[in-house]
Amino acid sequence: MSLLSHGISDIGCVRSQNQDRILLDDALGLYVVCDGVGGRRRGDLAAELAVQTIREFIESSTDPTEVTWPYGYNPRGSFAGNRVLTAVKLANRQVWRRAEDSLQLLGMGATVAAVLVDGATAAVANIGDSRAYLFRNQRLEQLSVDDTVSMQIAKSDGRARAARSVLTRAAGSEQNVDVHVREVELVAGDLLLLCSDGLHAYLPEERIAALIGTSQPMGDRLEALIGATRSVGAPDNISALLLQFPAT
Repeated sequence: MSLLSHGISDIGCVRSQNQDRILLDDALGLYVVCDGVGGRRRGDLAAELAVQTIREFIESSTDPTEVTWPYGYNPRGSFAGNRVLTAVKLANRQVWRRAEDSLQLLGMGATVAAVLVDGATAAVANIGDSRAYLFRNQRLEQLSVDDTVSMQIAKSDGRARAARSVLTRAAGSEQNVDVHVREVELVAGDLLLLCSDGLHAYLPEERIAALIGTSQPMGDRLEALIGATRSVGAPDNISALLLQFPAT
């Protein structure tokens, strides 16, 4: 069974620069969303470096007899799961090293949501708050884990206002980071959605499910997601990838 994929990265309504980066590679079965963090600390560079590193490792690790596992091999995970886990860990190390080389780059990082599809297995890895969802039988399930904490932000008069999610981890935030990995077996009709927080932070999951669960072409469904986010102000960059298994 083959995947049908489509991706969009949009600058949003407020930002002057798009620091998100996306990757769709049907030949490798690799799909990535990276959201650069650090603003002037070159979050865009961190996202580019993360995507590049992930792709290079996946490209170089197709033969299980020739792969070197710098972080060890997890026997409880599949080959695909170990590949995407290692790729994201390498991306973290590369971003961290690059930031260490320059005072101007200290503090840069990138959130990562990556999916590697091998046959009917989808291995999902993430750091930060870019998300991966499974849409099956009209139900949206988050597969990734958010590395955030909820904080109450005080108003000027000392009263608390609505809680805000604060990022606790990203690729490049430290030399070694834990990476969340989950594997799912895909069935015909499944959709996978990868997105940056510029989308999921401003659209409720019910709205996301309604927009991707239509019979429209995938490109139209993604355009609808981006348009709905822009309609509520889109203060951040917006990136989303939609994958259908199998292609219909």
